Amino acid sequence: MDKIIDKLTDHFAGSRTKARVAFFLFAFGILVFVLNNTILFFVDEQAYFWPRLCMKGITDICWVAGAVLGTKYYPTKRNMILLPTLLFYMLGDIAVFFSIPVGGVLYGVGHIFMMIAILETTYLRRWQRHVFIIFTMIPVVAMIIYGDAILIKIIGIIYGMVVTAVMASSLSNRFFWLAGFVFYVSDITGFLRISLLNNKVTYVITTFIYFAAFFMLCISVYSINRKEVVTWNDLFSLLSSAEKRNVRIWVCGTWALGLIKGNNKFSYEALDVLYNTAGEDDFRNWLKAGRYEKEFGKEGAVIRYYSEKYGTLRTYPCTFMSDGTAVMMSEKGHRLMLDEGFFKDVKVLGRSIPCIAPGGQELTSEVLKD
Repeated sequence: MDKIIDKLTDHFAGSRTKARVAFFLFAFGILVFVLNNTILFFVDEQAYFWPRLCMKGITDICWVAGAVLGTKYYPTKRNMILLPTLLFYMLGDIAVFFSIPVGGVLYGVGHIFMMIAILETTYLRRWQRHVFIIFTMIPVVAMIIYGDAILIKIIGIIYGMVVTAVMASSLSNRFFWLAGFVFYVSDITGFLRISLLNNKVTYVITTFIYFAAFFMLCISVYSINRKEVVTWNDLFSLLSSAEKRNVRIWVCGTWALGLIKGNNKFSYEALDVLYNTAGEDDFRNWLKAGRYEKEFGKEGAVIRYYSEKYGTLRTYPCTFMSDGTAVMMSEKGHRLMLDEGFFKDVKVLGRSIPCIAPGGQELTSEVLKD
């Protein structure tokens, strides 16, 4: 226990008191949850309804409170999206407890938020598409066989596809993959319980599976996994914030090449930008506002930064001359001469993206390696 407290203390910037509070919230939630499901075997399910509801609510509140406490000290984009995810899951728990159909809708919204959190923080690989197709067939077949009405089948298939998308997307994330898979299993077993074996044993099994995933999501806010990708949303946010601060930047490198070719890829490992050295101070203040921390590189050359909100950024200094030409520094320290033809705007999703395309699209990918 002391080792856990020590790790939490580091998370809370040395505050051992807050570390103990977070540990107590999660531990107490686990205790109440285990007691609640154990007592269920020895009492009448209907007569025990309100105590069971209160105990389940205590577990939800403790875990979500612990997650909110951790998020305030680690405000990553993933955690900001994770909070509404947990909220909708908790509301779904309450609705399902009262046998209200809207509970499934609330769970579905929670799944969608979780999928957004995954897409904002990790890569999606080709093999995941095949996983998605294969696992989607399971809820589709299950609903066709066990679903009664046409409307139930349609809703069930759509919900199953959302759950499957969460599971398939999360498989490449270093933390979410297990929670996503557990949610998938939980929803499938929950459906089978309702359709086939509606008794205490299957209820307890399904609840344990679901709450295992819910608990993992709550503690995921304490994970220090890096934001692995820079998405379109990140790019648009960066451009908007740069415009507000009167900072001129141009997208270059791999992303610029993709834009010029019309390859609107969803995300990249890093974003390469060119900036005007005449506005060096404003540019540095803009980086500070984005909570970028320098990883390596030296002043006057290419520097690599990392932000938990936006991901990895590589900055290339460029000096503009009075005759309209410019001199750009490459990653290897070479000086590259640019003229006005090297700069162009590319329209993407209704937004004009300033890009640098030295020598045309054939050389864009090579300019940073020169």
